Amino acid sequence: MATAAESTFYVAVRVAEGVRQVAKTAAFATFAAAGFAAANLATYIASLQAADNAYVTSVNSAANTLAAAGYTIPNAGTPNPGNCVPAPATFMPTCSVIGNGTATMGGIA
Repeated sequence: MATAAESTFYVAVRVAEGVRQVAKTAAFATFAAAGFAAANLATYIASLQAADNAYVTSVNSAANTLAAAGYTIPNAGTPNPGNCVPAPATFMPTCSVIGNGTATMGGIA
């Protein structure tokens, strides 16, 4: 059974993930509308990174708020294996790196 603080945390993570998915969908739609042109790949990747960075910032903020209430998140700390780390914009993805291979932030009841 999750406490009220933990429930607030996972709701914040769920909302952050929803915002990230909407941003990634918009970036993909824009890239697709441009005909998947190679000239637009860097912009597409930068958009994905921005979405991931906003997500990580939101999750870290929620975790810090939870920590202020006296709770800790498993896998917390620096570096945090539970957070995704976007690749630099100059990185060209291959099938081997699609997805971010993140660990979980810990069990949520």
